[in-house]
Amino acid sequence: MFEVNAVELETCLIEDLKAGLTPFVKSSPGMGKSDIVRQIAAMFRLKVIDFRVSQCEPVDMQGYPAETADGRMTFKVPEYFPIESDPIPEGYDGWLLFLDEFNSGNKQTEAAAYKLILDREVYKHKLHSKCVIVAAGNLTTDRAIVNTMSTATTSRLNHYLMRVDHEVWVDWANTHNIDHRIISFIKFKPGILHKFDPNTAELTFPCPRTWEFASKVVSPKESIDYLTKARLAGTIGEGAAVEFATFSEIYQSLPTIEAVLADPIHGWRVPSETSKQFAITTMFSHNINEKNIDVLIKAIERLPTEMQVVTFRDIYKRTPILKKHQLVTSWVSRNASVMF
Repeated sequence: MFEVNAVELETCLIEDLKAGLTPFVKSSPGMGKSDIVRQIAAMFRLKVIDFRVSQCEPVDMQGYPAETADGRMTFKVPEYFPIESDPIPEGYDGWLLFLDEFNSGNKQTEAAAYKLILDREVYKHKLHSKCVIVAAGNLTTDRAIVNTMSTATTSRLNHYLMRVDHEVWVDWANTHNIDHRIISFIKFKPGILHKFDPNTAELTFPCPRTWEFASKVVSPKESIDYLTKARLAGTIGEGAAVEFATFSEIYQSLPTIEAVLADPIHGWRVPSETSKQFAITTMFSHNINEKNIDVLIKAIERLPTEMQVVTFRDIYKRTPILKKHQLVTSWVSRNASVMF
């Protein structure tokens, strides 16, 4: 299958939903499938119905048996499925029915989902025209609870395999208050953003989800002491925690942003180590603003060209208002061949 990153996946899902199709996203755990779905829902003012298929029985999909007034059997539609007669919730323009853990349900539940996905019906009731459906699940190779789906199910879905893209994640992290040391570390060692081994004995592992948790652990800390390292090990795994703690020690030897701003040319030494250069790029991109840009640009231009590019890409995402600044546009015109 073709693989798509988070940005590409979002575009594909939006196009599918507009076309009335049902997309099914698969990936290893912790890559952010649910976050992308919720982001799309917020974008289009859709109320999310989080439906965990792995925890359901067939009646949860097709309705519960009941008796009519004349003694005949019928089915009561579950209230979580919006049908044609339901009013749109206040503050929303519709619903997004999120069938999470879709390939973890039993065969009977999977079969009950046929009608919901293809015919958009629950028993005899049509789903509301303002309700869209997205399904998601883990990979069969990831030691998650996953069942092989029948061709009758797979042929009713548009399938996507999600991949991790560290540049996309760094762009996201720069706008979501992720600790600057973590951003620097991922830029320096992209492979550790998602390092999942289904055969490992560790209870957790580094992935986009757990790095976000790790940011909450380290953000209040100026340095990584023993207890913080222990907390990190419980968040991203022992190996990643030790590597990140070692990398974080680099910051103790970096010049302060105050020293750089006081004298961008002679007040600091450009480090020769690649790890320190990546750390410097994040420090610059997280501190630049309209007031100090004329000074900080001089410091940025002392870095190797490839590190200048890394810095400006971060600035573009983190402080987009600076894109139009004369100093930025001038730098881009001189470096367009390596910037894009």
